[in-house]
Amino acid sequence: MVKWRMLPFLRMGGKSAVGNTNDTVADVADFDLGMPPKRFDEIPFGCKDEIGNCQSLGGLFAGDGETCRWPSAELCLSTCGQCPLVETAKKCQSHYHEMDDRMLGGTMDWAAFFHNITAPEMQERFPQLKGARVLSRETPWVAEFPNYLTELEADEIIQIAKTEGYRIEDEHPKHVRDVNVTNCDSIRCMRQPFVSELYRRASQLLGYHPNNFESMEFIDYGPGQHYVWHADEYSWKYPIKDPAAVLSGPRLLTMFHYLSDVEEGGETAFAGPDSTGQTKRLFVKPKKGKVILWANMKDDWSFSEHSAVHSALPVRRGRKLAGTLWIHASGFRVPELYAGIECNPRYFYQQQQQQQHHQN
Repeated sequence: MVKWRMLPFLRMGGKSAVGNTNDTVADVADFDLGMPPKRFDEIPFGCKDEIGNCQSLGGLFAGDGETCRWPSAELCLSTCGQCPLVETAKKCQSHYHEMDDRMLGGTMDWAAFFHNITAPEMQERFPQLKGARVLSRETPWVAEFPNYLTELEADEIIQIAKTEGYRIEDEHPKHVRDVNVTNCDSIRCMRQPFVSELYRRASQLLGYHPNNFESMEFIDYGPGQHYVWHADEYSWKYPIKDPAAVLSGPRLLTMFHYLSDVEEGGETAFAGPDSTGQTKRLFVKPKKGKVILWANMKDDWSFSEHSAVHSALPVRRGRKLAGTLWIHASGFRVPELYAGIECNPRYFYQQQQQQQHHQN
């Protein structure tokens, strides 16, 4: 079994999430990360807004006029008071505000988590959760939300994706993943009001800060296109290629939005062992507006959940349009943008080898 690796989290003004150190960073512990600092020009880290005049950027602030919405906040890190996260990312550390309290003990009770987010009380409180149910009551933990998006909302996401422009998948061989994709990481997409609403809605449901989310990926499967059996969480594989994975933790959850009905095929299939060790199959049929959510990690979330291996079965008739959000244990986007190669475990391994060589 492969264990996922992560550097200790920096606990500003308190104890580390790993160990009992009391490391602090001067002048930043008092920043409220959800609020703009009073004087932006006093921030000592050279953190700048990506776009000008963020204070007047429409849709950046929530109704209180102070709290920044994500992912727009990514464009205005200084205005939104996120510079402490930039500084800690550059140091290959994570700010303690970024780690959800539920994760600090190293375990997550997925049974309780999935029970809570599909509970009747949640469905009464949030209309988009009506009909929510747990599809698998043991690993892999999978929940279904059949009314999460209205038809008009699904159409809005489709239009956003089309505006961004799909490209042919080029990260995997065609026999592994044959699909058209685009990501919501452009300034234009991050400023879309409904993209902010998707992040807000997911954060409200899951209890994770939207900075823990990767950029939303939009996908378009045509007839015959597919994605073979695979795991969404792979950052624990050595060597880690993306330094952000060291700071943000694994992809704890995958939130998959179906944006179209499919005439035939295109199911999301899960194949993994149940509690008895027997292989089981779970198939989820695409339905416009439906969302499914699954856990990629075990209760001890430093270990991947092998039963979460899944596949996008070939589309036989129609088109399968969808959007994916991956949720990490800690903040993802800031480390992805600012963490350097020195955060890579392979870098530390090489440094250690060099030191040993010189000593010999």
